[in-house]
Amino acid sequence: MKLPTSVPTQTITQLSPSVYEVLLQCRARGSWAAHGDRAALPLLPHALLGTAFHATVEAANKGALANLDPEAQLAEARDSFDASAQRVHARAHPLLRTKFPVVEKVPYYNLFRERAALEAQHCATRLVPVDSRPVTAAHSDTHPVAERRLVSADGKVAGRADLIDRVAEEVVDYKTGPRPTDGVDDVSDAEIRQLTLYTHLAHDNGIPIARGVIARANGIRSTIAISREQAAREGQRARDILNDYNSRAGEPFEAAAQPSAQACRFCPCIPFCEAFWRSARPEWADDCGVHAEGIIHDIETTSIQGVGLTTVRIDLTRGTVASGHVHIEQMPNSWIEADGTGPLRAGETVRIVYGRVASESPSRVLRVDRVATSIWTVGSPVSSG
Repeated sequence: MKLPTSVPTQTITQLSPSVYEVLLQCRARGSWAAHGDRAALPLLPHALLGTAFHATVEAANKGALANLDPEAQLAEARDSFDASAQRVHARAHPLLRTKFPVVEKVPYYNLFRERAALEAQHCATRLVPVDSRPVTAAHSDTHPVAERRLVSADGKVAGRADLIDRVAEEVVDYKTGPRPTDGVDDVSDAEIRQLTLYTHLAHDNGIPIARGVIARANGIRSTIAISREQAAREGQRARDILNDYNSRAGEPFEAAAQPSAQACRFCPCIPFCEAFWRSARPEWADDCGVHAEGIIHDIETTSIQGVGLTTVRIDLTRGTVASGHVHIEQMPNSWIEADGTGPLRAGETVRIVYGRVASESPSRVLRVDRVATSIWTVGSPVSSG
């Protein structure tokens, strides 16, 4: 596939909690999070499932399952999850649709679907009014509000909390990823910052919030107390980060990048971020994955059960794998050509993003991973003349 082109950083007029968290790591990644063309890069399957999960729970929090019996609630929630997942799949990058032509084949689809249905049912139960009438605007002060957009008094910070419960004085954020550590009640620093900034937004909009809740897809909930003073400090820090970023807006993407093993963890910009490839070291692999750039020397094509495969020997030059010769085995041709580009050619520079080390001896071998790997062409073949 052909690499997307990076663009200079752009001014961010309103900072969301998610972009704030990214800016704390890297200005270039923050610019991409705020302005990048998301369709230019393949979505990870987990992100697709997370989007469908959030859409299902949001619908339930807005009353979609009101006045249904428990079995009907589950059935309706499953249908909602399916519909949302299909919408995301239909507009996803060609590579994801090539790997998983049917959205139900995405790994852990049924697990996320059932978790979404159970969480939606829990939300519907929480929303039932004491007088059993349907949820309406008349109950807005006594019932949780889903996905309400909040803007700070000065207009510089804005975001949509997953759920705001005025009565409980809680802001709830749903997470579909794993807990940060093994403890049951653990909340990561990033999650604390996000909840605290949502609390600041709530205060600026006259909504009293005293607690933040992380609701994980597996049913575990973690609650933290958040004072008004903590929220105000986080709000000011967010403004400071925004002002610093905007003072440099317009700088080249590469100049804005701040690569490190932690900052580049799960970063979508890795395929085209020159600063990453210039800085990456083999010791980064444990934190941010196996990524390799090199020049193709030999190509071998074969077919197994009707699937065209390509194996290449490349001279590694950069990435989180030590330099030298390595074989990258059995890359599906359909992945290489998912965006309409042609097959790989000797002399081309390629980047393998999120591969896996299969062997170190007698020769080094990398293999591709169906969930995460993408294969990118960087340069044209070297001229033989």
